[in-house]
Amino acid sequence: MSIEARTPCDIRTYRSPDDATATFDVFQTAIRQTAASVYEPDQVEAWAGPARTDLSNWDTRRREAATLVAEVEGAVVGFADLTSDGLVDMVFVHPRVGGKGIARALLTAVIRAARARGLTELRTFASRSAQPAFERLGFVVVADRPDNMVRGVAVPNAEMRRNLA
Repeated sequence: MSIEARTPCDIRTYRSPDDATATFDVFQTAIRQTAASVYEPDQVEAWAGPARTDLSNWDTRRREAATLVAEVEGAVVGFADLTSDGLVDMVFVHPRVGGKGIARALLTAVIRAARARGLTELRTFASRSAQPAFERLGFVVVADRPDNMVRGVAVPNAEMRRNLA
């Protein structure tokens, strides 16, 4: 599905297994570069995990969620997951296109998809670097999570929700 012409990217559904490597690379790069500006090195390493891994589990997770992929000129530059219960599980954008409306396009598409499914609320656990993007689209913080643990390291985030009614 394509977003309006003014949006700097095309949004489409995840293609398994073709998109596994590209989306994993976006995930790794976004954490190691964008999130590194607001998290300590040990937090970044814990969150990002191994730089290379068997992508079969990654691919399965993307297939199980309704994953949307953002492309610019045919290259994957971002993705977002929406689970059946309304969790926006992941939203990641490659740093080279950060600040250009890619996250907004992905989240707008997620909101549309959620409404089409009849969901009345979305929730997410937003990193410090992602929180402003979610706030711009009407998500509100319902709880700070300073003790969120990832691979034994505290990686603070915030639980956020957005009413779709």
